[in-house]
Amino acid sequence: MRPLSFPGSSLSLFRGHFMLRSIRNHVRSPLLLAALLIIVVVFVFWGVGTNLGPGGGRVATVDGQEISAAAFNRTYNNLLESYRQQFGGQVPESQMNTAAIRQQAIRQLVQKALVQKGAGELGIVISDAEVQRAVAAIPAFRKDGRFDLAVYREVLAKNRLAETSFEDGLRADLLRDRVMAAITDFAEVSDQELEQWLSFAALELRVAWAAFAAEAFRDRVQADDKALAAWFKDRKEQYRPAPQYSLSYLFFPFAAGTEGTAASEEEIRAYYGEHAQDWRRPEERHLRHILFRFGEEDSEAVRAAKKDSANRVLDLVKAGGDFSELANTYTEDPAGKGKGGDLGFMPRGRLVPEFETVAFGLKSGETSGVVASPFGYHIIRVEEILPEKTPTLEEKRAEIGRLLARQKARAAAFKQASAAYEAVVGAGGLVKYGEGGAAIGHTGYIAQKNVPDNLALLRDPAFAKAAFALGKGELSSIVEGTEGYAIFSADDVKQVGVPPLEEIKAQVVADFTQAKSAELARKAADDALKALEKDGKWPQGVAVQTSDFLQRNTPAGELSPLVLQDVFSQIGKSRLPAEPVDAGDRLLVYQIVALRQGNLPEASQFRQGLQAQILQAKRNQMFNDWLNQVRQGSKIWVNPEMLK
Repeated sequence: MRPLSFPGSSLSLFRGHFMLRSIRNHVRSPLLLAALLIIVVVFVFWGVGTNLGPGGGRVATVDGQEISAAAFNRTYNNLLESYRQQFGGQVPESQMNTAAIRQQAIRQLVQKALVQKGAGELGIVISDAEVQRAVAAIPAFRKDGRFDLAVYREVLAKNRLAETSFEDGLRADLLRDRVMAAITDFAEVSDQELEQWLSFAALELRVAWAAFAAEAFRDRVQADDKALAAWFKDRKEQYRPAPQYSLSYLFFPFAAGTEGTAASEEEIRAYYGEHAQDWRRPEERHLRHILFRFGEEDSEAVRAAKKDSANRVLDLVKAGGDFSELANTYTEDPAGKGKGGDLGFMPRGRLVPEFETVAFGLKSGETSGVVASPFGYHIIRVEEILPEKTPTLEEKRAEIGRLLARQKARAAAFKQASAAYEAVVGAGGLVKYGEGGAAIGHTGYIAQKNVPDNLALLRDPAFAKAAFALGKGELSSIVEGTEGYAIFSADDVKQVGVPPLEEIKAQVVADFTQAKSAELARKAADDALKALEKDGKWPQGVAVQTSDFLQRNTPAGELSPLVLQDVFSQIGKSRLPAEPVDAGDRLLVYQIVALRQGNLPEASQFRQGLQAQILQAKRNQMFNDWLNQVRQGSKIWVNPEMLK
């Protein structure tokens, strides 16, 4: 049998067969100058000089596949924008350019590469036609109910997105969804599992609890001069202002190189000839099926019964029954139930042979008889046939022209940057180079966390990382950013001293008081928990509250979801928490005082919702298990500078 796959359904015979089997089981410096002049025309370093070591311009690699600085910048900026939106359009300084956000961006890019690798091993691809259909289905790109190319380009332009970047990202999302569907098609929730989860969800408990907030202990903190001086002495560095950088720079935007970049007819034709097959869309068929599943372990009697059921449903189809409705009622394919057995558009080579032979022998609108495959019996319907098609040169001309123009503009920007860099190094630095009449940008003294709005250039993470890593008098390499190349020089770096205590006393007193009151709150919470562990009684003077009976899915109220989660995690272990629970602005200590089996809504809608949640949790676990196995079989390198 060929190791092919049928994504989104139960028809999955993967090249990674054994991998999936295990998942199933688990589910249950003169020389230096000369050198620089040579190197600069060959390499573009992402960062400062060669400080990034052997990584050069790479952020990371997965089995040799590079994750570029440009890709990192896009992902990082997207994450940063999402945080800005969460904070009402502004990101707190403490959260700007943090290592955590960089690491999150790298994790996303590595996972994307792993999914692409794993999908290739499974024979899963996303065709251009599928991406086009997905784009056309997005409401933001429609006008008068229909996809509008001008609207599409306008929306992307307003969001500073290139068509290729957007479509590549969409393709990656579709690929992940298809992989998820393909490797989890066998996930199901039995009636017994559902009942167990219903019982689990219905368990109720009542807790006695007390909160220990730092604010309540502020009156007990005495910020005398001796204690304050000792505390400040141990923490001086945290009060040291950020260094002040005076930077000079040259910027070479990609957009500035667009003049004279129009592609010639010869170039367009040559590009089309080289890539026409990349755009070829094979014949695809929109398929539905109704599955009557059996497994290798099932007896002949079971298989016979399944075939009888398939024939009875086939009779209903022949009698004029609605195929989609019958599929929703009878199919045993979890991925197709509720979707009319819809498998989407499928090309050849993605189905098991038994299914594919029949599906590609039918005409549009035809329904098959009962078809046997290793997965069971199927009734197959062809809804629509999209014939094989390769876009013509005229259809791709505008796209190719834009692509080649962008490539030329990028190359022109790099050529300008390279020539300038040679001249800068030859002149002895940016400032000297500027004395010859070159237009050099100057920032004045700025700190990395307080970049003014008129220096948006330094909000690009690649540029910021390179510029603010320079020592006084140092020159960066050519740095590639999201919108162009740049060269930076640190004309001066002022290491600001720690202000005397008297100058910042108010801030130090506030910090001291907060820290000490938090220590007192922690001690009080620890003492209360120790008392409960000793004899089950709360210490005198502690304000204890008792909750109503609570279920896992009920609002936590004053307890907070984190505390409620901790409470239910202790069932069967202890009536007390392992340690006071940190609820943000306070610590909570609780004692489970009563347990009982409660009731849940009998409505089928509730049961279906819970079943869907359980099924999704199973699918997520299966996908993560698969992804971990792909990761274990991959060689992943991350530039250590990116993790700082």
